[in-house]
Amino acid sequence: MRIIIRTLVVIVVSALLACASTTPSPATGLTGVVTRGPITPVCRVDVPCDAPFSARFVVQRAGRQVAEFQSDSMGQFTVYLAPGAYTVVPNADAPIISPSSQVKSVTVGDTGLLTVVRLTFDTGIR
Repeated sequence: MRIIIRTLVVIVVSALLACASTTPSPATGLTGVVTRGPITPVCRVDVPCDAPFSARFVVQRAGRQVAEFQSDSMGQFTVYLAPGAYTVVPNADAPIISPSSQVKSVTVGDTGLLTVVRLTFDTGIR
C-alpha cells in the first residue's frame, strides 16, 4: 500500500511541477513594439526610415511553440510568458523579407513585471 501511495504522490508532484514550469505568470512576459525598416529606398534625416507594423508572431522556447501574439497597427503587443529565454518568429505573411529567418532572441525577466522590448525587422528595401 505504501508503494502505491508513494507512486501516486510522485506522479501528482511531477504533474504539478510540469504545469508550474510552463504556465505563464499573469505578471511576466513581453510588451513593446515591433518595427520594420527601411520603409523607403533612401532614408533622410527628417523622415523616419522605419515604421511600426501589424503582424502575427510565434514565440518558441527550446524549439517548441509556447505562445503567439498579434501586434496592432501601431506595432504594440503584449504576451504573457514565464521567465526565461525565448525566440520570436514572424509569421510567413509578415510584410518583411524572409520572415522565418528573422528570429529574435528575447529574455523574460523574473522581476514580476513585463519585460519591455523593441523588435526590429528588415524589409529588404535597399
